Formats: sequence, structure tokens, C-alpha cells
Amino acid sequence: MTVHYPFLVFSLLLLWFPRNWLRHGARVTPKPPRRYNVPKPERDPYERTVHPLEEAAKPRNWVDWGRAAVGAFGVAAMAFEQPEGTLGVHAPTAALQGFVLVTATLIQMIRIETRLSLFAPIFFLQGMTFGVAGWLVGLLSMLGSLALTPILPGPGAVLFVQGGLVLSLGMLLQKAAPVDLMVLAGAIWLPVLLSVLLKKRLSASFDKKLKVIPRDTRGEAA
Repeated sequence: MTVHYPFLVFSLLLLWFPRNWLRHGARVTPKPPRRYNVPKPERDPYERTVHPLEEAAKPRNWVDWGRAAVGAFGVAAMAFEQPEGTLGVHAPTAALQGFVLVTATLIQMIRIETRLSLFAPIFFLQGMTFGVAGWLVGLLSMLGSLALTPILPGPGAVLFVQGGLVLSLGMLLQKAAPVDLMVLAGAIWLPVLLSVLLKKRLSASFDKKLKVIPRDTRGEAA
């Protein structure tokens, strides 16, 4: 197996860059005018539905999508080269690719500030799908999972459906090797599995500006 280190290092920088680091640094777009006496929106802590239009309006989600697509393509197609004469899947290559993608998912989903919380990197994993399985499987699975979000109970269900679509569409359209598809589906399902094992809910947003108040308080105010 031949490793092309420039492609590998560049891909790792894109994939292993934590999402919360995007909040640091200088602002590159004009700051919106400050509004006074505007109440902050309230969020019901029991409401976990993903709002695709709201999430699609956040530039950082598309930064996540783009870097995951480029980085995953680099790992899947550019960083590793199988030995000549090798038929089928080369086990060391598949293992290294799987390690990179699973580690990238863990880095993006785990958030430690005042306490440990789990984030569902939906756009990041959708971009990773484009890089590994190709644009057709990526586009169909992305549109399919986002279209079903109004009837899905939360981000974990969205990722579960997305992983199933990636695996089934990839096998049907034969746009990637079966092992690559299984590794990719496993990375997509990983946040759901950890959420169940750790008994922690997945969050669909990094937004800190929403005020969370108990449901009973909302009922009294109404």
C-alpha cells in the first residue's frame, strides 16, 4: 500500500478540524446591526425536530459540508493506493480509511464545555457521503433525509435514516465498494449509537442564542 502523505495530511486537516473552532477568529462578513428590545426566541427542551431550512441558513453548516466532502474524497480516492495486482478490497487500506472517517465523526460530535454534550453533525456527514459514495448517492440521501425531517422525532432519527439511504442507494447504484459503504454508514450511525450508550440526547445545533425554558413555565406564561 502506498500512502500519498500530502493528500492525507490535507484531508486530515479538513476532517479533524473541530466544528466549535469555527467560532474563533476574525469576522469576515459585516456584523448585522444591533437590535434593541428584541426578545430572544425560546426553545422547548422537549422539542427535538430538525428544521432543515433553519439549519441550511447557517453558513457554518455549509463550511462543514464542503470540508467533509473534500476531505473524504481525499481519503477515499487520493491518499491511499492499493498494491498492483490487488483484487477487491485491500484490508489495510479499508482499515485506515475507516479509522480516519470514524475519528472525524467523533471529533465533530463530541463537545465539552461546562459538560459533555453530543452534537449530530448532519451536514458534515452528508458532505462525507458526497466524498466517499459520489455525488448521486450523496444528493439523493441528503434530499431524502432532509425531506423526512418534519416527521422524524429528532436528529438521531435523521442520521439513522440517512445511513440507511446511503447503504441502500450505494448498493443499488453501485457507486462505491461495499466495504466503503458499510464504513460510511457506520460513521453516520455512530452518533446515534453513542447517544444510546451514554444516555445523552443528540443536539442538532451549536446555536447558543436560543433561550431554553421548561415546558411548564411556557404553559403558565400562555
